[in-house]
Amino acid sequence: MDLLAKLQEDMKTAMKTGQKDRLQVIRMLISDVKNIDLMPNKPTAQQAVEAYAKKLRKSLEEYEKINQPDQVQKLKFEISVVEEYLPKKASEEETAKMVEEFLAANNFTEKQAGQAIGTFIKSSGGNVDAAIASRLIRQKLSGK
Repeated sequence: MDLLAKLQEDMKTAMKTGQKDRLQVIRMLISDVKNIDLMPNKPTAQQAVEAYAKKLRKSLEEYEKINQPDQVQKLKFEISVVEEYLPKKASEEETAKMVEEFLAANNFTEKQAGQAIGTFIKSSGGNVDAAIASRLIRQKLSGK
């Protein structure tokens, strides 16, 4: 089942069960996915959902800075709904194992850490947390 079909099925379920907040988020996602053709860079449906999640996280940070607990709670809920449609990120242990294998197969120096991080994240298909991967690669390359 493609992402749009899954969103539409979940929208029907949310309407039947009266989950208005969840329904609102799913409708926004459907709108973003349907509007892909109008976007200049033609992202995939997955990328459109990731972009929406990124916007929500940015808004969350702003509301936390200005101390708006009601909005923070609302955004945390919205992010949790959106994350249901994103691929699961590897755990720190899984990422560490992947970093070990990656560095064993490639020869990077400590000065090439940025290049190694970029290559690793591209090769992992976005299934790792970039911050964790960056920290682990820098630790390994520095010998710590």
